[in-house]
Amino acid sequence: MYVYHPPQSVNGLAPENTFLVADSANMTIADGFLIPTYHPYLFPERPINLYISIRSKGPGKDMLLGALLGRAQQLRKQNPTMTARVFAQVTPQNTAMMAFYMESGFDAIDALDVVQLGVPNARPAAPMGYDMGFVPLSTPTDVQNFLLRMNAYRLDAWQPELLQRYMSLPHFFAMYLSRGRDVVGEIAFTGEGQAAKLIGLYVAPNYRRLGMAKCLIAAGMKTLSEHGVNHVESDVIRRNEAQCLLSRSCSATFIRTACYYPGLNYD
Repeated sequence: MYVYHPPQSVNGLAPENTFLVADSANMTIADGFLIPTYHPYLFPERPINLYISIRSKGPGKDMLLGALLGRAQQLRKQNPTMTARVFAQVTPQNTAMMAFYMESGFDAIDALDVVQLGVPNARPAAPMGYDMGFVPLSTPTDVQNFLLRMNAYRLDAWQPELLQRYMSLPHFFAMYLSRGRDVVGEIAFTGEGQAAKLIGLYVAPNYRRLGMAKCLIAAGMKTLSEHGVNHVESDVIRRNEAQCLLSRSCSATFIRTACYYPGLNYD
C-alpha cells in the first residue's frame, strides 16, 4: 500500500490536503482530507482547528492518519505562536472508529450535544438603547451576507443549500439586535409543528457577558410560542464554555449526543 495526493482539487479541497491510499493493484482503498479553520470566537484559547476525515473499510486507516497528522503539523508550524487542535467527527454508533482514534492517542473531551431549552430569565425585547427586528432575507445578497455573518461563529459552515432547506420550514426566522450601526448579535430558528430548533446564534465580542444572547433567545422563544411551538432544541459544543454556560442559564435538559469530536491539542 502507498499514500498519494490526487492530481487536482477534490470537492474544492487542495490536493496537498487530500490523501488517498492504494493497494498493490493500484486500487484506491481509503481516502481522507484535512480542512484548516480559524475560530477565534468559538475557541479563543485554541483558535486554529484542523478537521480531519478518514474513510476506509479497514485497510489504510493508520497510513491515512499518519499522513493527515503530518500535514496538520506542517500547517500548525505556519502559526507557531497560536495553539491548535486536530479533531475528527464520529457518530455515537461508530464505536469502531471512535476506538481507532482513542487507540491513536486522541482525547474524548469534546462532543456536540442536543439539549432542550427552557425560557431564559430575560426580557424578550431589545434593552434600552438597542433595536431588535427580523433579519431581512428577501434578496440573494441578504442571504449571502447573513451566511457570512453566521459562519464566522460556526464550527461547521452553512452552505447555501442547507440554509434554503431551513428557510423552507414554517417556523424559520432570524432576528437581530443592534445598537446604532453595530450589529450586536443574531439568532435563527427553524422547525415545524410544535417543535423548533435554534440553529444559529452569535453575539459580537464587544457585547458579550451583557445578557444579549439570553435576550435574543427569549425573544425568539416568545415568537415561537405564539405559533404553537412548545419544544425548542439547540446544539451545544462541549468545548465551548460560553455555549455550555448559556444553555445552563436557559435550564437546558440533555437529550442526546449528536456526535463526538475526538482530538489532539497542539500547544
